[in-house]
Amino acid sequence: MASEGSSNVERAGEILVHLGNAGTEGLALQTIAAQLGDAKSATRRALVALSIRGFVETTTKRGHYRLGPAIYGLANKPSTVNDLVARFRPVVMAVAARTGHSTYLMTRAGFEALCIDMHEGNAIIRTLSGGVGGRIPLGVGPGSLCILSALDEVTRNTVIEHNTGRYVERGTDSQSVTAMVENVQRQGFSYDISLTYPEAAGVACLIERPDLGAIAAISIAMPSAQMKDGTASDIVRIIREEVNCR
Repeated sequence: MASEGSSNVERAGEILVHLGNAGTEGLALQTIAAQLGDAKSATRRALVALSIRGFVETTTKRGHYRLGPAIYGLANKPSTVNDLVARFRPVVMAVAARTGHSTYLMTRAGFEALCIDMHEGNAIIRTLSGGVGGRIPLGVGPGSLCILSALDEVTRNTVIEHNTGRYVERGTDSQSVTAMVENVQRQGFSYDISLTYPEAAGVACLIERPDLGAIAAISIAMPSAQMKDGTASDIVRIIREEVNCR
């Protein structure tokens, strides 16, 4: 969260994230400033600067802002994310078809995991990311834990320390996240049953593609009642089969 002492770059980044979550209706200046914990004057200056390049625009509702067209232009430029989506979209679709569960492609975005692709399954399940474009702290949820487990020790510890407050907000702590990461490293995948939502379970494994220069994971969400002994291992086997055959 930005604050009065935050750099202009950090403030601008936070604004873009909040506006991205707000959708086409956008947010009022006062709301943005409150979400950032920042002064309205500093928030307004950042919004004006972002609007000059088209990253932010005003809405038809006075005093409201939303993401501008320049965001779309940047998002569609060639990038590692484009390569990841193009490479693994067939895998995501195949895993969803074989398991019947909603399947997600996750990658690292700073201190967070970002959902960059998904294919819906047979059941509507609440998830942490909420779908494409959703962000969650690294260390929360199976896919995010897999990505965190693949980072070098120094980077991993830095991420965990940075996200400590966000873990507490979700009913866990840094020590628990560290223990879960160690478990992922031992068994080679991650899963949980009703850990985040009582009705939901999740399974994920890491995608190791050094040639793409990125760390990613494929995860599924399913009703917790369907998670039986051996289910997680079976799903991981399916994910790895689809990754290896394409």
